[in-house]
Amino acid sequence: MSERLTNILGYLTLIAILAAIWVMFGEDPNREQGGRGEATFSGLETAINDAAAVRITSGDMSTFLNKVDGKWFVIQRDGYAADTEMVRDFLRGIALSERRQPKTDNKDRFHHLGLAETALDIKVLDGDDRPLAAFLMGERKDSANGRSLTYIFQESDTRSWLVTGLADASADPAWWLDHSLFTITESRFAEITYADITIERALGAQKYTIKDLQDGEKAQADWQLRDPARLLSELTFDDVRKVANPLAEPLQRVTAKTYDGLTLTLTLFEMEGGTWAQVAASYTPDEGEGGMLPDAPADGEGEATDIAESTHGWLFLLSDYDAGVLKRTRKDFLMEKTAE
Repeated sequence: MSERLTNILGYLTLIAILAAIWVMFGEDPNREQGGRGEATFSGLETAINDAAAVRITSGDMSTFLNKVDGKWFVIQRDGYAADTEMVRDFLRGIALSERRQPKTDNKDRFHHLGLAETALDIKVLDGDDRPLAAFLMGERKDSANGRSLTYIFQESDTRSWLVTGLADASADPAWWLDHSLFTITESRFAEITYADITIERALGAQKYTIKDLQDGEKAQADWQLRDPARLLSELTFDDVRKVANPLAEPLQRVTAKTYDGLTLTLTLFEMEGGTWAQVAASYTPDEGEGGMLPDAPADGEGEATDIAESTHGWLFLLSDYDAGVLKRTRKDFLMEKTAE
């Protein structure tokens, strides 16, 4: 057999092998799939505004987000408000996502991409529960230009893909909550009272002092006396529970008053290894000096009503640091006495 004929037979054999591999592992011609640079979810850019629900599942954890009158709510938290901007950013990322690189079609290797047991099973539905997008979301990567890269798999595709644009997500319902309770300019606070101590600040003054400081007592540094006001000016929480009357005995009660008549009361409870806060708000115009404060709201009573209505019937799980500040006692605000 001549060398030329041997080469020809070799090439034909190679072509046959490649064809067999293509038949066994190649693209499924019955499935529509975009190429690199094309939209990850075809047609979704114009339909994303129809999204009315998002369902995210991973293992035993699930989150259902529903939209009502343009706002999003977390079903697993008794319909507490979700962070609407976070949900919108997530949906916007899905709509604008593009395919970057095709990846493995072997599901036995999906665990390397976070597309196995740890994957997020995500479904975006319209108002009639029809799916707008359904996919598995795996590990995320950071690119040099700051754009996110994420591994995903859709049943309509022949293989997994690395795509751009997807925002981070979680199957934990608490992750999607609007974690901000209220915002109050710190300069408005006049006094904050614990069980055995009151920290006060004169109108217009910068520093806080301890009310009725006794002989021999010396207050901690000003930044430590400011901790409660700094915390209460932008109070946040980690989780929420709908409980009107907690069965546990109160651990601590902290009351904060502003110069313009707002009173906040936080009642703390120890439950399930964490510290939960019950929040109440009221307004007493006769005690206010709002005209002297540029940061006072135009409608102080309305502010108190909004806080009271949004927090009534709920318990809020505080972070360990915030709980520690609100559980302090008198000795925590005083310098330790040293022997002469």
